[in-house]
Amino acid sequence: MSTKEIAYSIFEQLDEDELEGFIALFHKLHPPKTQENSEKRSPKNTAFREITSPTENMEERRAAFERIEKLRRPIPDLDEKKELAEYREERFGQ
Repeated sequence: MSTKEIAYSIFEQLDEDELEGFIALFHKLHPPKTQENSEKRSPKNTAFREITSPTENMEERRAAFERIEKLRRPIPDLDEKKELAEYREERFGQ
């Protein structure tokens, strides 16, 4: 199977929204030669970029930061020498 055939089979599995997202991502990695050419090919790509671009609204940023802070968990203090000694004992029996 050729590379083009493999790519085509992958594209066939994507629905329309996933395909548009892929095209937008591909255009970010490999921008078209001209901006005019990009707009002719897929005008929805600009909407996708707007959604994924960072927000300028400080309230949205604060809310996002607070959501991230809620996910944070404390990391217990590690006694590195004790951990190493336990590992050596388990691994080598010394």
